[in-house]
Amino acid sequence: MQENEAQRLRYGYTTGSCATAATVAALSALLNQEAQQTVTIVLPSEDSATFTVEECFVDSRGALCGVRKDAGDDPDVTDGLIIRSEVTIRKDIPRGTVLFLQGEGVGRVTLSGLGIPVGEPAVNPVPRHMIMRAVRSLLKKYRVEGGVAVTLSIPGGKEVAKRTMNEKVGVVDGLSIIGTSGIVVPYSEEAYIESIRRSLRVALYSGCRDVAIVAGARSEKHLKKLLPDFPDQAFVHYGNRIGVTLEIIRECAGFESVTVSVMLAKATKLAQGELDLSSRNVAVNRDFIAGLARSAGYDNDICHSLLDISLVRNIVKSIPFRKGEPFYRELSRECYRVCGRLVPGIRLAFVLMNSDGICIVRNALDEK
Repeated sequence: MQENEAQRLRYGYTTGSCATAATVAALSALLNQEAQQTVTIVLPSEDSATFTVEECFVDSRGALCGVRKDAGDDPDVTDGLIIRSEVTIRKDIPRGTVLFLQGEGVGRVTLSGLGIPVGEPAVNPVPRHMIMRAVRSLLKKYRVEGGVAVTLSIPGGKEVAKRTMNEKVGVVDGLSIIGTSGIVVPYSEEAYIESIRRSLRVALYSGCRDVAIVAGARSEKHLKKLLPDFPDQAFVHYGNRIGVTLEIIRECAGFESVTVSVMLAKATKLAQGELDLSSRNVAVNRDFIAGLARSAGYDNDICHSLLDISLVRNIVKSIPFRKGEPFYRELSRECYRVCGRLVPGIRLAFVLMNSDGICIVRNALDEK
């Protein structure tokens, strides 16, 4: 995506912002005994945002409001869902306390590493702070004693959560209420990197000292056959951000080994030292591929044929993908060298893989 295209994309709001808006609307409705039609909240940036309240039910005991998630032009699985908050005043808890309760479609935390106590509803730290700040401001304004119980729910969230990585990071039965800025930036690099960091934290807190990083679900399925003793939390998806993922592994200061799995096409980019493997950032370098074949001892006919390939996967027409083939050993060696610079002091294994799940492995014990 070109920069000017990204600038034209419409921003949206996170589930955390929507949950905050629904909570403020519900508490305002309860304190005023009047249905709310719109609500304005303060984002972490201190900017304000106004939301339409699509549902509002209030009586003397409590109130429930719903705000519809609008992710802008981001392909967010939660886009269009209703985020609900039901609030009640609790005189039996300390003044200003906000008690978070799990409602329909909101997940429950079962593993450490997310910054949320195990057993609590999956409301991430920044949304928790946004909600607590807003609630305490209203309680102070209306001079309310006690605290507030906030039950967040997302109708249909349990089913939608099956399309996310929640279960792998220990969030079960529903979606997470997330967000760091309160705003959804379409195709955000920051959001994806944060999901990688969260997955690695969960792996570390789950006791995984050996981690395997893969591009996606298909690679993970194949690599699990090679590493059957690795728990699910040990497999982390990097997408195209292999360099950033390895840097986070180094920063975590707790992993003892990392297995890096890369498909053939992306491996030719990694071998050149490219750490973002997106096709939009790195074009096919036929000269590099042919030079690699030449250094591996292939004849001129094969090397010249590699200069004419239209797609990287067409390499296999000239050089069959199989264990022991010098070209792939050489390619794996270069990838291993690039990755090794990013994780000094951590045992490294590199796995070159094709779409059929054939794996060519290189580690520190391999000879050239």
